[in-house]
Amino acid sequence: MDVKIWTLDPMKLAYVEHIGPYTEVGQAWEKLASWAGPKGLFNEGTKFLGVYYDNPEEVPAEKLRSEACITVEKEFSGSGAIKFKNVAGGRYAVTVHLGPYELLVDSWMEFYMKWLPESGEECSEEPCYEQYMNNPQTTKPEHLVTLLLMPLK
Repeated sequence: MDVKIWTLDPMKLAYVEHIGPYTEVGQAWEKLASWAGPKGLFNEGTKFLGVYYDNPEEVPAEKLRSEACITVEKEFSGSGAIKFKNVAGGRYAVTVHLGPYELLVDSWMEFYMKWLPESGEECSEEPCYEQYMNNPQTTKPEHLVTLLLMPLK
């Protein structure tokens, strides 16, 4: 596993929460896209990030918590299901997952169970992120590129 240590800049995120199976988080992405698209918020600098708070081997599927997120420059009032938060940035271990989203769990397990204990690093209490580098609607699953971002102490 090729892992780099990056210092990430702070980000402001617009997001939609999802509670339920991670395989159904697409519903949150649809809500986010239908809000952001008409506002013209998608551009070359927009980052698409997923946050998955729970280990699906320990938490029942109907209680799994996740968020579909995009970077934004400012908050908007009256945004309904859309929420906003600031991410402080800082040190992150970063690796690349190539291929279908269904196999991301394997990359996360290797990241946590193999790389982290051998690295001498310690994960912070902040959530991990997945940054989606290409569009799953126009990219074959085997060509998808996802950055796995693990916050470090």
